[in-house]
Amino acid sequence: MIFHIFAPSNELDMRRTLFFIFMALTSITVSAQSEWDNYKPTNNQYVQLTQTNLPIVFIDLQGQRLAGRWEDRYIAARMKIIHNGEGNLNYGDTLAHPDQTVDYEGWIAIKYRGNSSFSNSDKKPYAFRTLESNVLPDDGGKKEKVKILGMGKDNKWAVIAPFSDKVMFRDILSFDLARPWMDFVPQARLCEFIIDGTYYGVYAIAERVSAGKQRLNLHDPGDDGGDLSGDYLVEIDRPDDPYYASQYRPWTDFNGTLNYGKKIYYQYKSPEEEDFAELPEGTREALHAEIHNMETSFAKDNFADPETGYRQYIDVTSFIDYMLATEVSMNIDGYRLSTNMYKYSKTRAQNEGLDSRWKMSLWDFNIAWGNANYYDGEKTNRWQYAFNTRASGDGNQVPFYWHRLVKDPTFMEQVKQRWAAYRQGNYSDERIMATVDSLANLLTSQGAADRNQQAWGIIGRQVWPNYFVGHSYQEELDYMKGWITDRLAFMDQYLLPKEPVYTEPLEVSDGWNGDVIAEKLPVSGSTTRAIDGSFRVFYAAALKASGGMPVDRMVISDALGTTYQLQPYNQNNSLTLDQNGQTATVTFASPFCTEGIYMLMTSGNGASRWSVVVNYTDGTSENAQTVDIRDWSVNAAYVDGTEAKWGLGNVVRTSGSFSSDNHYALFEAKVNTNAEKQVSSLTVKSNNNAIGSVFAFSRLVDEPTGIMTVNANASVRGGVVGIYSANGVQLDCPQQGLNIIRHADGTIRKVIIRR
Repeated sequence: MIFHIFAPSNELDMRRTLFFIFMALTSITVSAQSEWDNYKPTNNQYVQLTQTNLPIVFIDLQGQRLAGRWEDRYIAARMKIIHNGEGNLNYGDTLAHPDQTVDYEGWIAIKYRGNSSFSNSDKKPYAFRTLESNVLPDDGGKKEKVKILGMGKDNKWAVIAPFSDKVMFRDILSFDLARPWMDFVPQARLCEFIIDGTYYGVYAIAERVSAGKQRLNLHDPGDDGGDLSGDYLVEIDRPDDPYYASQYRPWTDFNGTLNYGKKIYYQYKSPEEEDFAELPEGTREALHAEIHNMETSFAKDNFADPETGYRQYIDVTSFIDYMLATEVSMNIDGYRLSTNMYKYSKTRAQNEGLDSRWKMSLWDFNIAWGNANYYDGEKTNRWQYAFNTRASGDGNQVPFYWHRLVKDPTFMEQVKQRWAAYRQGNYSDERIMATVDSLANLLTSQGAADRNQQAWGIIGRQVWPNYFVGHSYQEELDYMKGWITDRLAFMDQYLLPKEPVYTEPLEVSDGWNGDVIAEKLPVSGSTTRAIDGSFRVFYAAALKASGGMPVDRMVISDALGTTYQLQPYNQNNSLTLDQNGQTATVTFASPFCTEGIYMLMTSGNGASRWSVVVNYTDGTSENAQTVDIRDWSVNAAYVDGTEAKWGLGNVVRTSGSFSSDNHYALFEAKVNTNAEKQVSSLTVKSNNNAIGSVFAFSRLVDEPTGIMTVNANASVRGGVVGIYSANGVQLDCPQQGLNIIRHADGTIRKVIIRR
């Protein structure tokens, strides 16, 4: 048992204090939670907290049980936070260390909170309000605004309970990265919790996205000259609490196809449901009108008009900031759950120099950053704003106006400009990784992560909705950092200005195993296998021009400008894998050096997931890299700009029937290589039963800044027989700077390489 005494404030507290002393002196370990609560406290109630670099939060439930989550009822409790300052240790034994700094001590009202973070976690999140006394507000008591751990005064707080988030800081990372850009982003502090003497593990006390003066600073509607055009805070979420239901249906695509079976719900957050009775008559209706007017501006044909369209109703920069925070983390709850929107009244905005348009803040990123195994939450090459196109049956859809926004070229140009600025600041690779490492160090340097593991045993087991399951904290951290690197690269490809990509098609000497491109009739005689389960294949333009593969077999990617050379259509022209666990190796005609290899691919019968291993001439190999391949059927409404080629057709091998709607696509994926080694082959493995096919490979080549041929009389250069540095050291591959290239015919070139 962890021994701590709350300062007694009355006779009842004194008796309770004596009880805790008795329990400690007799070495009896008890847990009030395990006796009275509906939910077990931890998997191991004997974890000891001796010292930590994190603040320690003691909670005494006063002999009560917490109400069940759906009772939504507070109980009164005592809370004490020990925090001796940054860089100093905090001690769990407050008797042996009586002179520690108390950051806060007092009464709180506490209850469970959360939806999926509650239902799918053993470790429960909490909400608490700081009070003047042990009398709850519902019984006439008063709330008290206080500072906690350096965060601004308020009486409304949340306790985040990282459970499926095994690095335990996905929320805080999202908040910290976005804070310099957004008007308000919650602050949060990692802590270790002890409830009724039992160690509960690592949590985070967080500000709520709420009306308080130190937060959104919202006034009560009507306070500003009776104006009911604000201030308001709503949250797009499930229809669990009192809500306003949008009059506009979500879209299933980018062309405006209505999803008639679904609605968007705005929960009342400020004012809350119980507040309306005390506010001016018509407040609820005025709030509804503010939401409806905003949505209606997007429903108009001229929605993008800079004077009369949506820009009158939303703070575009705030929406962009929310979008980028959601997309960089691939938060699958983004836009549709835990999505906070707020605004100020027009009168107040005019008087105080504020903006009366709708703005956004952030909340709930525990299953972001590659931590979800459904709805493509683990993938780095998807856009979350296109969620409805992938999951139109889910009960919580992305509001239609996000589809409108991404179709507005002016808006997307602003998104790109904002992302470019982000990448020079808090969202640079260096800053993100430094933030990740700093947060991880907080949790590992004094054993907090280890204690949490002892209490909950989350490392090494699959917890909903984990995609990756590491066997150590470091493995979880490494996975997340690798995911971030890939995600940033994906977003850079489509949001940053396109820099010239110099590529060169690669020749394969062995590995093609199927002919899936028909060049003549009958199709069954000119192909050997199919791309999907309906026996369909591509066809050459010589067979049918519309939707056909190019006659010269040269494909230049529309997305990245990569150059590929397809195999002849009258022979094997694909490497196709159609079974989970199936492997194959492609061998290149000549070894080569490069920083990356692009693969031109497609998939039938759903999306494919491959593992790709790069093999070198020295016998070494890279660790397997994951490649995701979208399904080849991409209707026009779902084209998102990541397609290498779109608008291709197909023909059925068995019947010779051509597709009537040419909406099929090729995609590309990049695998990284060691630029100082020579690549010899790639080994690929299918990780599902979709039918994946690769048609061509291309390698990155350097842009030479200058080439000087010493022997200008050589009309034909022989093969390269040697590559040397400027000081004569022989190299396997050209390196950055000056290289001396010797050819078999005696030709010598000096090449300067810039990377």
